Amino acid sequence: MQTWLQGIQQQLSRQITENKLPHGLLISGIHGAGYEEISLWLVNVLLCQNIHNDEKGVLQACEQCKTCQLYTSNNFPDHITLSSDKATIGVDEVRTLSQFFEKTAHIGQAKTALVKRADTMTISAANALLKTLEEPTENSFIILVTDSPETLLPTIISRCQQFEIRPPVGEQLFSALANTPNSSSKPTHDIFVNISHYNELSDVKVADAFDEFHENMMHYLCYHQRRAEVIKVLVDDNNGMRWLEKIIVDLMRSHWGWQVNSQTTKVALSDDKLWQIYRLVQTMNTKLKTLIQVNRQFVSEKLLVDISTIVNKTEE
Repeated sequence: MQTWLQGIQQQLSRQITENKLPHGLLISGIHGAGYEEISLWLVNVLLCQNIHNDEKGVLQACEQCKTCQLYTSNNFPDHITLSSDKATIGVDEVRTLSQFFEKTAHIGQAKTALVKRADTMTISAANALLKTLEEPTENSFIILVTDSPETLLPTIISRCQQFEIRPPVGEQLFSALANTPNSSSKPTHDIFVNISHYNELSDVKVADAFDEFHENMMHYLCYHQRRAEVIKVLVDDNNGMRWLEKIIVDLMRSHWGWQVNSQTTKVALSDDKLWQIYRLVQTMNTKLKTLIQVNRQFVSEKLLVDISTIVNKTEE
């Protein structure tokens, strides 16, 4: 468990000990921040028959009792995990969750439900879940996890206690990740680095892929070259759009004289053009997150065409 999660663990432990844990919880954060780790720890603690406090005031499951063993083997009858292999979580899945809470616990006293990628619920599914949140059964807990809490219905958010995971940035983040297996050994002095860069910070191969994409994108912006290489990453690599946003943001920082990593160099673009490109990238990221079916090849090609139009536009 990452060090920055300890504060949330301590708060949740106090609420459990004082019998003040709410029926609905919403745990969110940037992908890689640890919201899944926190949710799994919380479910295990709620179901364990022999929890204990560690030296830091964090409740821990015993891992030995019958409920812990059943939970670890995914055979525990008083817990349900709601997720979908499809693009969305539908109303039928949520109705299954509601029916689950209508029954009494088989082994322990508590019943738990974990809703992964809660932001992918359809409107009908969210409304069905809302009813369960509004009419909780005794000793039942619903834990929603997401990296896009802003896309949830406001009524869902209002029925849950929110926990937003905020990892450290810059040198503090490097220190926290120092013992991560296979971590990238590449030196960097990026004071703006944050957990959204976790993939390239923790994996040398991903770090190399980012460096290559960065070089290709700079060639595209400066010389209109390597278009195919850039599009391939945007289409095939889940990191692509995030990397593109980081490159543009770093260019803006460098343009205004802010300290950024040594990779970033200034380009002959005005403040206004950089802002226009940034807004294009932000709009594209939002579209990819919120639309169920998106032709990534088409939108990636269109994005590069729009960027080229801005770059080549004569300043008025």
